[in-house]
Amino acid sequence: MDERILEFIGDLRRAELRISPSEALDALAAASQVGLEDRETFKTALGATLVKEARDRATFDRIFDLYFLDLQALGEGLRKALGPEDPRVQDLLDELLADESLELDPLTELLLRGQGGEMEMAIRSGSRNASLERLMYGLQVGYFSRRVGDQLDLAAIERDLEELLRLLATRGLDPGQLARIRNYLELRLEAFRRMIRQHVERELERRAWRQGERLTREVLSDKPLFALTAEEVAQMQAVVARLARKIKDALALRQRQQERGRIDTRRTIRKSLAWDGVPMEIALRRRHRDKPKLITICDVSDSVRNASRFMLQLVWSLQECFSRVRSFVFVSEMAEVTEAFGAYPVERAIEWALKAAPVDYHCRSDFGYAFSQFVRGQLETLDRRTTILLLGDARNNYNDPQAWALRMIRERVKGIIWLNPEGQWGWGVGDSVMPLYAPACDLVRECRTVGQLGEVVDNLVHHWWRRGR
Repeated sequence: MDERILEFIGDLRRAELRISPSEALDALAAASQVGLEDRETFKTALGATLVKEARDRATFDRIFDLYFLDLQALGEGLRKALGPEDPRVQDLLDELLADESLELDPLTELLLRGQGGEMEMAIRSGSRNASLERLMYGLQVGYFSRRVGDQLDLAAIERDLEELLRLLATRGLDPGQLARIRNYLELRLEAFRRMIRQHVERELERRAWRQGERLTREVLSDKPLFALTAEEVAQMQAVVARLARKIKDALALRQRQQERGRIDTRRTIRKSLAWDGVPMEIALRRRHRDKPKLITICDVSDSVRNASRFMLQLVWSLQECFSRVRSFVFVSEMAEVTEAFGAYPVERAIEWALKAAPVDYHCRSDFGYAFSQFVRGQLETLDRRTTILLLGDARNNYNDPQAWALRMIRERVKGIIWLNPEGQWGWGVGDSVMPLYAPACDLVRECRTVGQLGEVVDNLVHHWWRRGR
């Protein structure tokens, strides 16, 4: 049972749920306390110890159903899976085993004593060397069931059973009794083969889920943001949340390493001179870096709304990585949504920024007017620790681009990074004024998919700001 729970935890981790070793131990302890009698109680106990965030609940439920669909089959049900017991036949076999000093295969003994739980563990152990990682289709179930059977040496069990029948025949049992015992043993052996096949079928189901989940994620990560349906946007929100969590974990690790400091070789060697060159005292070098400031400016017009949604979600999730984060949205006029990001949970804050901020969502995009408005209202608040993160397609609808405004902003800040959700092939074509804005930016990146967005933000967090910008 513990092994099944640990496998379950392994799959949860592969689905990117964060589960520490101590939480895994808590889950094992909770499962042992509640037992297998009530499925909902068992599920609640595991959920209470393994799920920390509400967004992980759906993943937990789905994988739990794959592992514990028939919970009773893990307990007494396994014993029943070997078929009904025949007390008279069992007594005859026990008497024979007590009188004869037979060396039976361990699996034969489990089969005769009806120890289903131990048999399932033996099947799991045997399947490790059966190359089940190559199991991909339903047509392979029979082949891999035979491979697991070969690993368990079913032939040895058959030889043991034949030997038992031979010894019983030498004791003078009548043909009717012998036929009854043979039928009893054959039914048990057949039930054991059925358990092997069920194990392979469950493994196929789990693998199909993992591959399907990975394939869906990969396909959606490479799908253009403007083409995502509402359902796909909901799926990708979970992916973006996991991406933000991964980036935050990496940053937290780096911060801990910086706090510990690195060995200062020169000072360490200098100190060792007092001990005849033995480095008794290690000198550490610590560098203190202030967290950077970040201002995000997102175009929230219909053409780039999905990109803005994911961008805002990432920024909201990474707020604590910066000393200060301010967020602005615009179509033509610009509005600050920082307060909403501080007051609301992420989903509500993003919906507010995309639908309820004081901007006209139905007008045509005017980047030039938005930038000039930002200069008039916010230029004095900028400093050299601030990075501007811009997201927009630079489609200005033939309005005045007012590129001077972006150049003025650049003179006040550390850098401007522009993420464009349109392919590079379209930059400068038609009403695109990207070539006019690009010279004022330190970095311009195409960001058409969630995969590209993740790569860009990950690169910024680990390289751009790491250089002290």
